[in-house]
Amino acid sequence: MRHIFFIAGVAGAVLASGVAFAGDAPIPKAVRGVWAAGGKCGGTTVTFTARTLQHKGLQTQAAYFSPNDSKRGYGAIHYVEEGNVDNFEYAEDKGLLIYNPEGHGMGKSVIYKRCR
Repeated sequence: MRHIFFIAGVAGAVLASGVAFAGDAPIPKAVRGVWAAGGKCGGTTVTFTARTLQHKGLQTQAAYFSPNDSKRGYGAIHYVEEGNVDNFEYAEDKGLLIYNPEGHGMGKSVIYKRCR
């Protein structure tokens, strides 16, 4: 009987996380690749794939794109894992990313430009 509850609990957790992620979009193709703070490609970089980001050489983490999630009117890239408030706004019209290390409207934003 314990096994049934365990399996049901695991299945519920998997479904719940899948549902939360299913409504979020993959990172746009135009963003995928390597970007650098201030356009200095030998410095602090972030690398994007369709569903991940790797920032400052740290471990790659799952990410998603929220097309209407920016006070500036841009879409934003967020970590899937809760607790990470930093995000990258994609300013498509300007061809750059705006990194918000403390979340939207908090702290000083950093401009990232494409390396490759």
